[in-house]
Amino acid sequence: MEFYHLRSFVAVAQTGNLTQAAKRLYTTPPAISAHIKTLEEELSTLLFIRSSKGISLTEKGEILLSKAQNTLDSAVDIVNLAADNQYEIMGTFHLAINLTAEQLKLTELAKNLQENCPGISLDIHQQSTGKTINEIREHQICGGYIFGDIPKDFIAIKVMEQTITTIAPITFDSSKILSVSDLCLHQWVMMSDYCPFDIFLKEQLGSDVLSVTKTSDDGTRLELVKNGLGLSFLEKEEAIIAENNKQVNVLPFLDFTTSLHFVIAKSRVNEPLIKALMQEIKILWNIKN
Repeated sequence: MEFYHLRSFVAVAQTGNLTQAAKRLYTTPPAISAHIKTLEEELSTLLFIRSSKGISLTEKGEILLSKAQNTLDSAVDIVNLAADNQYEIMGTFHLAINLTAEQLKLTELAKNLQENCPGISLDIHQQSTGKTINEIREHQICGGYIFGDIPKDFIAIKVMEQTITTIAPITFDSSKILSVSDLCLHQWVMMSDYCPFDIFLKEQLGSDVLSVTKTSDDGTRLELVKNGLGLSFLEKEEAIIAENNKQVNVLPFLDFTTSLHFVIAKSRVNEPLIKALMQEIKILWNIKN
């Protein structure tokens, strides 16, 4: 049994999809499939049930999953404890993002990691601030970008200030909006889970905001607004681009500025993988201290 067989098994178990598992491990679906087949043959047991709905674990697969994850974590810990510098550190950093890859310089970060920390790979999740905070606490996510206040049990690096504005469908008649209170009469595409944007919106318009749907993905909210589903918040630079392309109208009535932070849990600050990513984030954003 090889460690890469276990890595492939865990990736498929967590994603439920060969293609997504292959992307996570920077390999191909056939390679992942071959690893699973070899592991099943060696253990003489079926680990996954394959159906039209996807791939799910068998009962024995469920038992193996926790043991496989513990084995991989232990192996990575041993390597990291023996590492003299971050070039030797191994592991997957589960990173939560709330803006586009371009805005967060993800390509540059990935290239820097390949050069400075080749043993570290990124597993990227697009999600809201609230979900990121919860999943960092539960160790499902290693760190990520959030808006709003920093929890006391977190360590944060401020990376930028963002101006948030309101977008409306291109057919929206903004001449009828004479005050903030007029926005209460319209439906909104809000964020999912907890989000400081939703809190701000309710503080301005009241708790009975008409919400037609919720999504934490900026691109999805933009598409929904473009198709007339309601109003929504969007980062101002992206909103202006969409307005210039005659896709939406920008409404300035509720504009506000918020800080974007990269955060980790204080309890994990001394883990080699976490320390290495914190250093790379500081380099990426030119943070001196």
